[in-house]
Amino acid sequence: MASSRIFNIERPLIMAHRGDSGNSPENTMLALENAVEVGIDVLESDVHLTKDDEIVLFHDEDLKRTTGKEGTIRSHTLNELMEIDLGVNFTLDNGDTYPFRDKGHKIVTLRDAFDRFPEMIFNLDIKDTFPAAPMEIARIISEMNRKDTVIVASFHDYQLERFRELSPEVLTSAHPGEVLRFVLNSKFGLPRIKTQDIQYRSFQVPIKSGPLTVVTKKFVRKAHELDLAVHVWTINDETTMAQLLDLGVDGIFTDQPALLREVLEKRGFF
Repeated sequence: MASSRIFNIERPLIMAHRGDSGNSPENTMLALENAVEVGIDVLESDVHLTKDDEIVLFHDEDLKRTTGKEGTIRSHTLNELMEIDLGVNFTLDNGDTYPFRDKGHKIVTLRDAFDRFPEMIFNLDIKDTFPAAPMEIARIISEMNRKDTVIVASFHDYQLERFRELSPEVLTSAHPGEVLRFVLNSKFGLPRIKTQDIQYRSFQVPIKSGPLTVVTKKFVRKAHELDLAVHVWTINDETTMAQLLDLGVDGIFTDQPALLREVLEKRGFF
């Protein structure tokens, strides 16, 4: 596997969830730029496949929540998506105002994001179930020479396993099946985790999943024993950030990267 810079940063990582998405329309170039200006370590984004097989930064399968439009990313070409205003539904005051409407905030392709931030580490979450998605993502990463500045994740086990086959040198996080096995191992000792079977470098997990608490002191300790990082999502309050730092987590995904940086500054990390 490639040696990503993400694992050479000797402090907890500021991982900007869809950019500075608490203060600007998510996954837009503005959100990414604002996050980078804060001084973050990782830009996190979700990736989808368009009708004409372009990879774009977008979280939902459909357009409704963020744009008010009908249809899915997959049902539109890139040119069609470029006509849609990504700032139309974003509000900071519960709908009293919409300050980002008609400001030119368009969908961002993965290529454009890589071009705009040539040195930034990206955390890419494969949202699509389409077989072409891992192949296109792997191709772009290779063509743009980003193998050592990317970590790839997915909630779809088979998509991440397919990506690993295509790009074994690119680092990935554990998929849900791998996380579950590790959680059960950390709590009960079974199933046994064989070091040679581990194909990932981090766990990217919520604090809790249903009734199950995932991120515990023991979970973090056992992950570190295997040289695996623990990245927790999505945390937007100072109290929880501090509690996770006390547990020794290696990174926090947040919609409020400036707040996380302040918390880390208070602890002397900067």
